[in-house]
Amino acid sequence: MEVIVIESEAFEQLKLEIKLYVKQALKELLEEKNLAENKEWITIEEAMELLPYKSKTTWQKLRDNGTIEISQSPGSRTILYSKKSIQNYLNENRVKF
Repeated sequence: MEVIVIESEAFEQLKLEIKLYVKQALKELLEEKNLAENKEWITIEEAMELLPYKSKTTWQKLRDNGTIEISQSPGSRTILYSKKSIQNYLNENRVKF
Protein backbone atom coordinates (compact mmCIF):
# COMPACT_ATOMS: atom_id res chain seq x y z
CA MET A 1 0.00 0.00 0.00
CA GLU A 2 1.34 3.41 -0.97
CA VAL A 3 0.85 6.28 1.47
CA ILE A 4 0.95 9.88 0.33
CA VAL A 5 1.52 12.59 2.89
CA ILE A 6 0.71 16.24 2.21
CA GLU A 7 0.59 19.29 4.40
CA SER A 8 -2.82 20.30 5.73
CA GLU A 9 -2.61 23.64 3.91
CA ALA A 10 -2.00 21.86 0.59
CA PHE A 11 -4.86 19.47 1.35
CA GLU A 12 -7.25 22.38 2.00
CA GLN A 13 -6.14 23.99 -1.28
CA LEU A 14 -6.75 20.71 -3.11
CA LYS A 15 -10.27 20.46 -1.63
CA LEU A 16 -11.00 24.03 -2.72
CA GLU A 17 -9.81 23.36 -6.27
CA ILE A 18 -11.92 20.19 -6.50
CA LYS A 19 -14.96 22.07 -5.22
CA LEU A 20 -14.47 24.81 -7.83
CA TYR A 21 -13.97 22.21 -10.58
CA VAL A 22 -17.18 20.37 -9.67
CA LYS A 23 -19.11 23.64 -9.36
CA GLN A 24 -17.99 24.74 -12.85
CA ALA A 25 -18.81 21.33 -14.35
CA LEU A 26 -22.32 21.41 -12.86
CA LYS A 27 -22.84 24.96 -14.12
CA GLU A 28 -21.86 23.93 -17.66
CA LEU A 29 -24.09 20.86 -17.50
CA LEU A 30 -27.10 22.93 -16.39
CA GLU A 31 -26.47 25.47 -19.15
CA GLU A 32 -26.37 22.69 -21.76
CA LYS A 33 -29.59 21.22 -20.36
CA ASN A 34 -31.34 24.61 -20.49
CA LEU A 35 -30.24 25.12 -24.09
CA ALA A 36 -31.55 21.67 -25.02
CA GLU A 37 -34.89 22.28 -23.27
CA ASN A 38 -35.34 25.63 -25.00
CA LYS A 39 -34.85 24.27 -28.52
CA GLU A 40 -37.87 24.96 -30.71
CA TRP A 41 -37.14 22.29 -33.35
CA ILE A 42 -36.17 18.77 -32.35
CA THR A 43 -35.17 15.52 -34.05
CA ILE A 44 -37.43 12.47 -34.37
CA GLU A 45 -35.52 10.78 -31.52
CA GLU A 46 -36.19 13.73 -29.20
CA ALA A 47 -39.81 13.89 -30.39
CA MET A 48 -40.29 10.21 -29.58
CA GLU A 49 -39.19 10.90 -26.01
CA LEU A 50 -41.97 13.49 -25.66
CA LEU A 51 -44.64 11.58 -27.54
CA PRO A 52 -44.22 7.82 -27.20
CA TYR A 53 -45.31 6.77 -30.70
CA LYS A 54 -42.68 4.40 -32.08
CA SER A 55 -44.33 3.65 -35.42
CA LYS A 56 -43.00 5.57 -38.42
CA THR A 57 -46.48 5.32 -39.93
CA THR A 58 -48.00 7.13 -36.95
CA TRP A 59 -45.44 9.93 -37.20
CA GLN A 60 -46.11 10.17 -40.94
CA LYS A 61 -49.86 10.56 -40.23
CA LEU A 62 -49.19 13.26 -37.62
CA ARG A 63 -47.10 15.14 -40.21
CA ASP A 64 -49.54 14.62 -43.09
CA ASN A 65 -52.64 15.83 -41.25
CA GLY A 66 -50.82 18.82 -39.75
CA THR A 67 -51.20 17.68 -36.15
CA ILE A 68 -47.48 18.13 -35.57
CA GLU A 69 -45.64 20.99 -37.27
CA ILE A 70 -42.45 20.07 -39.08
CA SER A 71 -39.58 21.80 -40.80
CA GLN A 72 -37.48 20.38 -43.58
CA SER A 73 -34.74 22.14 -45.52
CA PRO A 74 -35.06 21.93 -49.32
CA GLY A 75 -33.09 18.95 -50.60
CA SER A 76 -32.64 17.54 -47.11
CA ARG A 77 -34.15 14.31 -45.82
CA THR A 78 -33.89 15.47 -42.20
CA ILE A 79 -37.22 16.43 -40.69
CA LEU A 80 -37.37 18.50 -37.52
CA TYR A 81 -40.45 18.56 -35.32
CA SER A 82 -41.92 21.55 -33.49
CA LYS A 83 -41.57 20.89 -29.78
CA LYS A 84 -44.36 23.38 -29.09
CA SER A 85 -46.81 21.59 -31.41
CA ILE A 86 -46.05 18.26 -29.71
CA GLN A 87 -46.69 19.80 -26.30
CA ASN A 88 -49.94 21.34 -27.61
CA TYR A 89 -51.01 17.93 -28.95
CA LEU A 90 -50.37 16.36 -25.55
CA ASN A 91 -52.34 19.10 -23.77
CA GLU A 92 -55.29 18.84 -26.19
CA ASN A 93 -55.48 15.06 -25.71
CA ARG A 94 -55.09 15.03 -21.96
CA VAL A 95 -57.60 12.90 -20.08
CA LYS A 96 -58.64 14.11 -16.64
CA PHE A 97 -59.81 11.65 -14.01
